[in-house]
Amino acid sequence: MATDNYIFCENNRVGVVIATHKKCLTLSRCLYSFSNSLSNPLDLIFVDNGSEENLQKWAEVQFPAITSIRLPQNRLFCGGYNAGIHIAVERGYDFVLIVNADIEVVNPGFITELIKTARRWPKAAFIGPLVYHRSQEVVQKTCLQFPGILRNAAIWLPWRLAPQYFDNQPNKETTVEFLNGICVLCRIEALRELGLMDENMGGYVEDADWAWRARKKGWVSVFTPVPSVIHHESPVGYEPYSLKTFLLKRNTVLWYLKIGKGTSATIYARLSIALAWIKMKMERSEREKHELFIRRLGRTYKGLLSGEEMGDWFGPPLTNWRSF
Repeated sequence: MATDNYIFCENNRVGVVIATHKKCLTLSRCLYSFSNSLSNPLDLIFVDNGSEENLQKWAEVQFPAITSIRLPQNRLFCGGYNAGIHIAVERGYDFVLIVNADIEVVNPGFITELIKTARRWPKAAFIGPLVYHRSQEVVQKTCLQFPGILRNAAIWLPWRLAPQYFDNQPNKETTVEFLNGICVLCRIEALRELGLMDENMGGYVEDADWAWRARKKGWVSVFTPVPSVIHHESPVGYEPYSLKTFLLKRNTVLWYLKIGKGTSATIYARLSIALAWIKMKMERSEREKHELFIRRLGRTYKGLLSGEEMGDWFGPPLTNWRSF
């Protein structure tokens, strides 16, 4: 074990939370790389997020030294990670690192570096390292900006014509608006004050919401260019009619409403429906899926914007979204 890299964790206890509802191809590599990097594998908390395969039993056999729990149903990204974070809080950890299940550690000492960064930034609620995308030749953009109608409109076309000019990461340690939740160190002291992820969101935009709430409490998000992990992101599941696309669009409207920007929420909803129709006309394939997606999204937007009680906000049952 790479225990020498973790001498700084002795006084600042860190738990690592990984949650998933299905066995992705990289899950074994993810758990193996973290369990072999931590000085105490018990600090690795694996959450079986209501999987059909009962991944907790699999984890208990393959990785008996780690902590594993099973949720009775899939609570999506926010619910799964909140369950793991609860354990970290109960154990008295100072920090909790949340990481996707399709992650692989390439720098065993990166958590130590994140702790050092946290010491330099005592008001940092969230600290994010440099993340590679599918290989160590490509850096993933994890430093993001809060949604904004005017900003998004200004870069919509330029980003599609030359995305390479918009995907650059900072090359020095700095505060950022918010961090992509792929791999983020969270300060428990801050979470006690601002709360956990909003489970109404399920997943997507929850990281923006979390960071926004932290800002309102005087906390910041910090990026440090320390190499950490490879994100083995699947190239599928992001179709314009997928659950992931639905959640991204729905949660952007929900976020605007949460922060009191009703006009922005309405404009975004109308624009996203219009763009969804345009995509359907341009692609000329999977028309039925496109039309069903647009109807679901429109119904959900109507419920959100009219201020209805939670219920139809989420949309159809998960079983109707096979691409997720």
